[in-house]
Parts: sequence; C-alpha cells; structure tokens
Amino acid sequence: MNISHAYYDIPVFDSTSRYITGHQVRFAERQPTPEDALQIGYIDLESDGHPWSPIGESRAWSWQQGAMSQWLPNSRTIVWNDREDARFITRMFDVESGTTGVLPRPVYAVDPTGRFALSLNMGRLDRLRPGYGYADGPENRLDNRKPKEDGVWRMDLDSGDYKLILSLDEAVRFLNSRLSTRSRLGHLLRRYIYWFNHAKISPDGKRFTIKLRYRLPDMNKDWRGWMGVSLTCGTDGEDLRLLADATSHVIWLDTQRLYLWRRDGVYLYSDDSPEGRPEQRFAPTLIDRDVHIRRLPGTQDQFVFDTPYREEVDLYVFDASDERHQKIASFENHRPRRGLHRCDLHPCPSPDGRKIVVTSLHDGGRQMYLLTR
Repeated sequence: MNISHAYYDIPVFDSTSRYITGHQVRFAERQPTPEDALQIGYIDLESDGHPWSPIGESRAWSWQQGAMSQWLPNSRTIVWNDREDARFITRMFDVESGTTGVLPRPVYAVDPTGRFALSLNMGRLDRLRPGYGYADGPENRLDNRKPKEDGVWRMDLDSGDYKLILSLDEAVRFLNSRLSTRSRLGHLLRRYIYWFNHAKISPDGKRFTIKLRYRLPDMNKDWRGWMGVSLTCGTDGEDLRLLADATSHVIWLDTQRLYLWRRDGVYLYSDDSPEGRPEQRFAPTLIDRDVHIRRLPGTQDQFVFDTPYREEVDLYVFDASDERHQKIASFENHRPRRGLHRCDLHPCPSPDGRKIVVTSLHDGGRQMYLLTR
C-alpha cells in the first residue's frame, strides 16, 4: 500500500499541527484511469501508532498532487477532489461530526480565511501536463488554444457559487502586451496552446499567483520548463500583473513578496505593477537546481527545501539571513528520478513549525515520513 500527502504548498496539516491528511493507493508506475480509486484519510499524530483513519475515496487524482486533500483553515474539515457523473467536484468531510458536503467544482487553492477556493480546469491540465491534472475530464478539449470560457474560477465554500475571474484568453492578451514584438510574433506563428496550473493565494486572501504555461500543438514535442510565466492577480479578477517568466515552484512569502525558482536559482520577488521586481537570490552557493522550498512558520528567514529529480534526495534547512544550512535527512531509492511517476519529497512544515512531512520511496514504496524539530 502506498500512502502519500498532496502537494508541498497546500495545508496537509490541520491548523493545530496534530492531524495530517493524505491518500492511499494500491498500485504504482502507471497513469490513473477514471476507474482507479484512492482512499482519502488522515493521521492523528497524538494517537499511539499514528493510526490511519479513512474518510472517503477519490477517482480524480494525480501522482504529483493526489486529490489535493487539505484542511480548511481553523477547522476539522478536509476537502478533496473527486469525480461524480463524469464531472470533477469537491467533497467535504467534517472529522468531528461526520457530516459531508459536495461543491460543484474541484478545489485547487483555499483562501487562508476559508471563505473561498480557486478552481482550475483539471481535464485540460491533464491533457497538456500529464501528472498534475485528472484523466478524461469533461473540459479537456484542445480545439481552442486560449478559450474565453476557461481559466481560474472563484468558488464560495459555503454556497458553492462560482464565477470565472480570469480567462485564458484574457491572460494571453495581457502576456502579449508585455512581450517584445519578436516574442509576440513567435507565440503567434508557433500557435501555442495555453493552460493554467499552480494557483496559490496570498496570506491575506487578496491576490493569487498562477502559472500560465504554453506548448506547441504537436503533443509529441516535449514541453520545456521555460515555456511559461507566473502572473499575479486580485482574487476579484482585477489588477493582473506579470511576476516573471520561466519560473517554477512559486510561493508567497508575505502579502507583497514571493519566492521562486527562475533559470539558475531561488529568488525573492516583489509583486509590483506591472511586472515583478527581483530583490535577492537565496543561497547561491547551496541551491543550484530547482527545489521545493517552504519557509518554516514562526521564523523570518528559515526555510526547508528538498533536492528533487535525483535517486538520493536530501532535505535541508537553511537561514537566509546568514546562509547557514544543515542537511537534516536523506532519502534513497527515488527511481524513476523524473517523469510522470516520480516521487518528490514535497516537504510540508506544520503550522507550529515543529514538524515536517515528506513522501518518499526510501523503503521501496510511497510512504509518508515525519520529521520533528
């Protein structure tokens, strides 16, 4: 049995740091189909033996992000994505009362106050970047390169009401306004197909960042990491900005700044208008490849990051104020190193900053490991 947590930037710990949500699946190293169910559950870190408590299933998941199971802020409610009547939906489960609920679109990122969530087209994502979206989605057609009716939706978590706040067409038109004439012509002649991935909401819930990615219509041509940009936008759909191009693993540091991988290192960027402004580079002598990086809660300058895409993956803590760093763990057997079925550590710190959970192949299958500080 393989047990994992979801992506590195979502709240897999509850707000008390006592519970972790994750998922179990019985196979590995093939792409999931709509018939393949994984089990959603949680672990109580204060119970003897850390027992697994199942709460439901999902038929809408990926190897890299699972079903996006996560805790709503300051609650005992877990939300995750599922498939119902050929549609992608959100399921909700209150651990204390046992009550359940359903929302009409899949959840991606949750507002830190728990008022709303952002939703993306997970079918289109699967077609264009396999390993992150969900198989055979109802919105996975590619006949439109930048549809006006597709993009980022804002969904109310109480009522389930939702509306499109940023379309792909609007995002591409904005990007073209920021490109040089030569680059804009290149996009037009190559007839790129566009999609969204990796929505993340700022700590105050007022803005979000999103990856706008593109690739050639010939799906046999490889997608490259530089083929995309990071945007920021108000959660009301207003004040669209270009953060930077060729970015990866973007995450908010505070309400004004974000840190990200770009080309040759991890950088801190200011969310300025109309374009982001680089402020500093993190650990240039230590970080020379793309990483999953998170600031440790309760600190100003301490971060945890992994070293993905290798057979032996290390976990580091470093202090950005003085560049001091420490390797705190190593995990072996990460084969394959790359591709759809790789297993990244995706380090997630707990809200109290005293625990870090990772998923690793160290013991031969996907398992969650807990480190305490």
